[in-house]
Amino acid sequence: MGELGWRFPLLDGGEEHGINNSGIATFKGSELYDNLAREICQNSLDAKALDKETVVVEFNSCTLKKSQHTALVQLDAIFTACEDYWSEKSEPKLEAFLDEAKEKLSRDEVEFLVISDYNTKGLSGSRVEDTRQKSAWRALTHSSGVTQKEQGSGGSYGIGKNAPFACSSFRTVFYNTYALEDGEKAFQGVARLITHFKDNKATQGVGFFQNTSKQSPIFGEDICLLRDQFARTKYGTDVIIAGFKKTSSWEEDIEKAVLSNFFVAIIDKKLVVKINGKTIDHTTIQSRLKYYSKLEKESAGLDTKITTIMEFYSAVTDADHIVVSGSIMEENDVVLYLKTDKDYSKSIAEMRSIGMVVRTRHKHIFTRYAAVMIVQEGKLNELLKNIEPPQHNNWDPDLIDSESNPIENKRAKDTRTKLIRWVNDKIVECCRSDTPDEIDLDVASAYLPYDEDDAAFGGDGDNKQNQSPDSTNTVGGVTSTVAHKRTKKITAQKVKGYKENDYVPANDAHGGTGHGQGGKPDSNGPDDVKAPMSGQTAVNIPKVLTQRVMQMPAASSYRVAFMLENDCPVVHLSLKAIGDDDTKEAIMIKGYKMDKNKFTFNSTVLTLRDIKGNTPYEIFLYLEYSDKMCLELLIY
Repeated sequence: MGELGWRFPLLDGGEEHGINNSGIATFKGSELYDNLAREICQNSLDAKALDKETVVVEFNSCTLKKSQHTALVQLDAIFTACEDYWSEKSEPKLEAFLDEAKEKLSRDEVEFLVISDYNTKGLSGSRVEDTRQKSAWRALTHSSGVTQKEQGSGGSYGIGKNAPFACSSFRTVFYNTYALEDGEKAFQGVARLITHFKDNKATQGVGFFQNTSKQSPIFGEDICLLRDQFARTKYGTDVIIAGFKKTSSWEEDIEKAVLSNFFVAIIDKKLVVKINGKTIDHTTIQSRLKYYSKLEKESAGLDTKITTIMEFYSAVTDADHIVVSGSIMEENDVVLYLKTDKDYSKSIAEMRSIGMVVRTRHKHIFTRYAAVMIVQEGKLNELLKNIEPPQHNNWDPDLIDSESNPIENKRAKDTRTKLIRWVNDKIVECCRSDTPDEIDLDVASAYLPYDEDDAAFGGDGDNKQNQSPDSTNTVGGVTSTVAHKRTKKITAQKVKGYKENDYVPANDAHGGTGHGQGGKPDSNGPDDVKAPMSGQTAVNIPKVLTQRVMQMPAASSYRVAFMLENDCPVVHLSLKAIGDDDTKEAIMIKGYKMDKNKFTFNSTVLTLRDIKGNTPYEIFLYLEYSDKMCLELLIY
């Protein structure tokens, strides 16, 4: 037994710790809960006990009375010390952090988020004193950039442990574990704060709530009311976030993050997640996806993430094609699931064997589809793990230094390219269909752009200056079009019909017996057929002087700039994606911004009115897809 409290090691001439912690900042931002769910569930899947099939992760919120727990009471003095130390060199970000922490600590009750996993191994090595020895407990609670994960696991950087701290107004997290390997139970708090004074001596920024006399975790023989609140009887680990940044939609945000990132693990019964008692497993995932997809469609907003995940779910559970022939580094080391549907978004989800989505991308071909690529355990899986950034949202070969290890860097690049090419080729192969070169539906051709080489419409195939404004204009390119006017002459003349004397009525009764309603017989005279007056109608195409389309940093956002030569009462804009097979697809515009005004939109054609000539116009479009595309801009 010993005294329990917060211990911040002395700075002892070392480097000051400020508010800007790069590890925590990595996981902040608009996807705060998404990052949390990804890191927590990935870590739990990595820690699955060998004799278990399914990992269970629970997210539960609760409040605890501050006055009953020493760990919370002592934080008051620590934050005051932080404020005093930095009073002469404070900054807005630091002030905002301290103000938020002190405000929440002033309340009688403190918000907590308790995340617990089951059917896992827990964290062994909590009693290991030699820091050189392997310890999963120490890697999590006393290290930075250190991981003790085994081959085939999801993480490799040891940075993901910062995700829970980003969700804490105190930057304080408690860990509680019951380890299968050594049978030990251990509890400890970690606060990633800033340098401050302790007994007039500067401290480091990272401190520990522990047995201060032994400088060790809190074990069973220690008396700790806070630990007892989370007593475990089953193997596994609790991650307890103090001062939880709780929003009104946190449950839905966590659930959508789990559905978006781990749908394959849930389908395969590798993962079950419970959020305040609500269960997400292989029996409920479909209904939950349908629920959120319906909300997205009803909101008519730009977010279609869950709708796309619903497509991926169908691709895995009801695939049109399952391709297992991928042999990138070893035989059958990658599997591709694919399903086609006229409403699908041409999206590909890519992941490793753990069943967590690493990234999604699009390949534009004529057929609409959804595809899911899963790399199997083995050499390819390990290589991809080594080139994932801390957020696990990409595969970047340059994470292997090209100067110190050029051979491995090149091998990673070649392997990644081979994998992507195989996926692309298989999608095209499965979606390939025989279609006629040209289909002309009755009447529809009248509404389509005509071929300028067609002399019947006044086209001049030899006039190279008379370019169509529908010409290709790829992203970032500029097309200057010589002022011109395309006119189609439509002529109608007055004509006469005639009456055949030998016309026989279709019915044997020669008509009805009743009187007519005003007609009178004319056995000789010809009947006049009324037709439009003779004349000409001109169909004008806007004279485009310049046009440009560029992708913006924000996802799905593009900037369109153009200028016409003359005033035009009505102008239509549309974008077409040019696929790898040279087919073109009209892209859905989900919204646009013009003159600081934002508009929700859902069409492939944007209509603008009262466009002035020789005046530059700039419009920001929010499109259906977020990936980079080769685009064609049409102004007509």
